Amino acid sequence: MSNESETITRIIACAVFKPALEHIRLGHRYPNLRSTYITSDLHMRPQELRNHLLKEINAAKERKEHIVCLYGDCFPGIDGFCREHCVTKVPGHYCYEMLLGSKRFKDLIDEITGTYFLERELILNFKECCMVPLELYDEEMRKYCFQHYKRLLYVRQPSDPDLIPKAGELARLLDLSLEIIEADYAQLERTLVELIGSMDR
Repeated sequence: MSNESETITRIIACAVFKPALEHIRLGHRYPNLRSTYITSDLHMRPQELRNHLLKEINAAKERKEHIVCLYGDCFPGIDGFCREHCVTKVPGHYCYEMLLGSKRFKDLIDEITGTYFLERELILNFKECCMVPLELYDEEMRKYCFQHYKRLLYVRQPSDPDLIPKAGELARLLDLSLEIIEADYAQLERTLVELIGSMDR
């Protein structure tokens, strides 16, 4: 059984993954597991995200913690960045790939070319993340940015509030069909258990 004298394992994650990690409840299996969440809006500012992640990594190293980075390819060279700083990165290119599992994610991409994924954070912050920076208030800009998309796919998580009306509004705004699919944390959970277990050995 773990005790407080054992080394802490720190998951540094995008806030997008907070609902998933809270649902998986790995802390019940690993009492020395801690999570730090970085706000998801930093994806719009990759260099700032990199700097913020480095700050959290350095702080965890000062505390002599093991570190797991839970991010997709959210800024150029993130895999090399993690290797350089001796951080274990969870495999995966996209957050949706991790929220659905790699095979299911690929199947959905292959099913319809032109799928735009949504999850809770993006739906709730669509104005700040997309409307303003991409100038989507302008009809021509909406057509330009989304001309190759055919559907919005909302990846719904167990703890989500009722976001279907908001997702529907976005679908109508962007002139896309809306589909809803339930998140599947099985692959993410297995991967984290394997990584945390390897650090405990």
